[in-house]
Amino acid sequence: MASKGLIALFKDANRPLLSKEVISTVEKTPTLAADVDRATGNTALHFACCNAAPLPVVKALLKAHRPAAAMQDADGNLPLTGAIANACSPDVVKALLAAHPDGAMARRGAKQHTMLHYAVCHGQPLETVAALIHAWPEAAAIRDAEGNAPLHFAAACQASPAVVKALLAACSESARWRGSMGRLPLSLSLLCEAPPGAIEAIRDAYPEAQRNEELVADYQNHGHGLGSRFPMS
Repeated sequence: MASKGLIALFKDANRPLLSKEVISTVEKTPTLAADVDRATGNTALHFACCNAAPLPVVKALLKAHRPAAAMQDADGNLPLTGAIANACSPDVVKALLAAHPDGAMARRGAKQHTMLHYAVCHGQPLETVAALIHAWPEAAAIRDAEGNAPLHFAAACQASPAVVKALLAACSESARWRGSMGRLPLSLSLLCEAPPGAIEAIRDAYPEAQRNEELVADYQNHGHGLGSRFPMS
């Protein structure tokens, strides 16, 4: 089976690929983990992460070829990007960051989204968000090309109160910043009907936001009755 190569195994759409098969193949022939798909620039680690591979598979691939964690595919994506986009476990994200800590500082696309932006946008759990902040504490203060901090994404994507609080702990100032369309995080959290606990955390980080004219309508139209709980005074 090893002669077929890891890339071919991942690209074979005619049958399911088992974790034990990948691990067995890479353990028999570790050099296969360094192969790169000519069509996409993906390594086996890229393919594994994009298929939400479990930690044992990722660990086996990193052991065989650790530099793959720092390699970009034809679109400029790291394996970490695929792991975040495809709901790999927090332990996988941590393993990738341990192998390539600078991966936390990677940017994506014309809008220059960081991995933290990307994680929040894709609804990643607190453990993943915390791992990215730990790897690059300044990430919570980085704004994309439209002025959005990760907190803006958290507010708009209905992130959990725990994620919102972690972002605020890393950069409380982001509650004061206007992002795309000139919206404050509090406004976005109301417009997108974020969990009440998340709205409250953002409100408490910058209470003065309620004095902005657009917040009156946001509370009335999207606040789920929170306007009475959080009076604008």
